[in-house]
Amino acid sequence: MKAGRTPLTLGAHGKITTDRLDIGRFRASARIGTWDDEVHRVTATGDSAADAQAVLQERLAERLHVSELSVWRSLTSADPFHELVICWLDDIRSFSDASRATCAMCERVVRTQLMPAFGHLTIGEITRKPIEDHLGILRARSEDAAGRSQEVLELLLDFGIGEGAIDSNPMDAVSPGHRAHGCLGNLDDHRNVVRGRIELRREERRHQARVDD
Repeated sequence: MKAGRTPLTLGAHGKITTDRLDIGRFRASARIGTWDDEVHRVTATGDSAADAQAVLQERLAERLHVSELSVWRSLTSADPFHELVICWLDDIRSFSDASRATCAMCERVVRTQLMPAFGHLTIGEITRKPIEDHLGILRARSEDAAGRSQEVLELLLDFGIGEGAIDSNPMDAVSPGHRAHGCLGNLDDHRNVVRGRIELRREERRHQARVDD
């Protein structure tokens, strides 16, 4: 923490600052103290200063919730789908080299396509049937939209495996349809990190099986 800054208590955020970007949009930012005893800088952009500040307030609450989940417990299949979404979006923003444009695209797909379809379900209830129903509806409107939704779902559910919430990705049983990998931008770094987590989970299960035998 830089000298002269007032320490932040859990859940408190510092002064929100807003500046105008060269592209005509506005960026709002603030620091927040989280459950892991760290202070994080959170930013958001919008078409106006008020829009940017409104999105920032949502992200500050989201960042605090993510840190609480990380400190107190891991995700399970019985947790609401939106908790998986929150953790995944924070992961690609904080632990990958995804561009702001890519992060914004992922958030938009989640907000406009996935939450309306799966927001009432638990992580474990996201199975082949509801996924295929959702993609079928989208595909009737737009192949590109269906492709983006399919790619985000694959990433989300792989992330769920890596976090130990589910054992396998139900997308593996879904008809391929119109694949559009790469339409979200470069997420190879994120995919590699998640694959590493999945392999660690599998190795843990193999080790436990040997111990049980």
